[in-house]
Amino acid sequence: MSGSNILSKTCTRNQFKSVRCGATLIDVAVGAALLSLVLIPALNLMGQSSQLIQRMDRQDQLLFEAERLVEQTKIDLCDPIQFASMRGTLTAAVVGDETKSMRSEVSVTDSLVPNLVTINVTVWEDENNNGSLDPGELSQALRTQWSQP
Repeated sequence: MSGSNILSKTCTRNQFKSVRCGATLIDVAVGAALLSLVLIPALNLMGQSSQLIQRMDRQDQLLFEAERLVEQTKIDLCDPIQFASMRGTLTAAVVGDETKSMRSEVSVTDSLVPNLVTINVTVWEDENNNGSLDPGELSQALRTQWSQP
C-alpha cells in the first residue's frame, strides 16, 4: 500500500490539498454519550460500595464490643461469689462510643446443667435513642456458656 492510500482511508482532502484528520462534533457527542452510559452506573456502584463498607465497619465495631463484654463477664464470673450471685440482665457501658448511640445488654442465666451459666450479649446501634433494640437497627448478639470455677 502506498502512503496516499492509507491517507485517503483515514483522512479527507479538501480542494486546497490540505489534509484534515480528526473527529467531527457529532462523533465527539456520540462518544461522550456512550462514555456516560458506562461511567454513570460505575460511579453509582462506587457510591453503594462505600455505603456498604461503612455499614460493615459499624458491624465490626458492634461485634468487637460484644466480644469484649463476653470476655469481661467471664472474668467477673471467675470470682465464686460473683458466680453464685450474678444473674439477670445488665446494661453495660460501651467503651469508645463517642456518639452515645451504641447500647448493650448482658444477661446471665442458669442453664439446665448445674454450675453452668449462659451468657447472652447484645450490642446495637440505637438510632432513635429509645434504649431498646428495634427492627432495622444494626446489632450483634453473642451467646456462650461458662462453668463455675
